[in-house]
Amino acid sequence: MVAARTTRPRRGSGTQAPQFDFDETRLGDLATGDPASFGSLGFEGLAYGGVALDTWELGVGETVEACRFDGLELASWGFRGARVVESVFAGANVPVSSGARSDWRDVEVRDSRFGSVETYDAGWRGVRFTRCKLGYVNLRAAELLDVAFVDCTIDEIDLMDATARRVTFESTRIATLNASGARLTDVDLRGADVGQVIGMAGLRGATISSEQLQLMAPALADLAGIVVEH
Repeated sequence: MVAARTTRPRRGSGTQAPQFDFDETRLGDLATGDPASFGSLGFEGLAYGGVALDTWELGVGETVEACRFDGLELASWGFRGARVVESVFAGANVPVSSGARSDWRDVEVRDSRFGSVETYDAGWRGVRFTRCKLGYVNLRAAELLDVAFVDCTIDEIDLMDATARRVTFESTRIATLNASGARLTDVDLRGADVGQVIGMAGLRGATISSEQLQLMAPALADLAGIVVEH
């Protein structure tokens, strides 16, 4: 379960912003990992650069902690039931990733490209994606706390039956958002360009702009059973 953090004063709008405690300067003195023996020493306190593999498989219960990965090239990444803690991924290119029931805490992902991201039933706390291109992001039944997407492009993000608190999308393009059955608190969509919303009722608890409200008005009227005639 995602633990609650200390509540800070609300912003003027009433919508709380994500809170981040992770300071990646703590990763400045990491030992250098050898790409040729990737994983042989585990994944704790290591910095890897230029790793290119067909597959990286983490077993259930395995942990990546206090690591930095620069220029990670993978055909597929499996981390089902694994933990990723206080780590940074920069310049990653991963077409297929599968991490159902995984746990991410205090993770930074920058300037990266991910295709399908299967992380249903996962827990994300203190996670930031910056300048990333994401394909299908499956977060069904996941628990999100303090998550931010900044300057990202997302083909589809699936939040069906997810629980999300203090999540923001800043200068981010979302082609399709599935909010069916979602439970949202302080989820700020004002910085997002959203093409299509599935499960409009699931947006209860989200914050949108007046412009977004105008665009969503026909769907909201249909949801409420209101007939609009000209």
